[in-house]
Amino acid sequence: MDAIFSAIKEGNTDKVRELLLKDKSLTSQKYRDPTVKFESDVELDAYKFLGAYIGAISVLQMAILAGQDAIAKDVLERTLKDDLDQTFGGGNTALHLATFLGAREVVKLLLERGANRNIVNGKGFSPLGR
Repeated sequence: MDAIFSAIKEGNTDKVRELLLKDKSLTSQKYRDPTVKFESDVELDAYKFLGAYIGAISVLQMAILAGQDAIAKDVLERTLKDDLDQTFGGGNTALHLATFLGAREVVKLLLERGANRNIVNGKGFSPLGR
């Protein structure tokens, strides 16, 4: 399973697509990578609004966190609606993360696919505001 996370970190869109075509269930899997963190320019705000703990994240969350919006869109196409609102860290969802990082197209797609805009994370924030 860590192959897909490595491919996302490398920005290897073709490899991610190949792996998802072979095993669609990868979109519901979570993986803990201790090297995954927020970029230094947003780290303090991330801690304030999302919390410091990232923990295990989904393939979609990894793509968003890595700034791989094209990959996130590919993953979204193959993600079951029930998996859109998987949480990580302090109760954050992919929608929390995409909104925080300003990934507008990903936010739009998440909302179109039915992501819950009302989930409140551990810091008291919903994805689209308090």
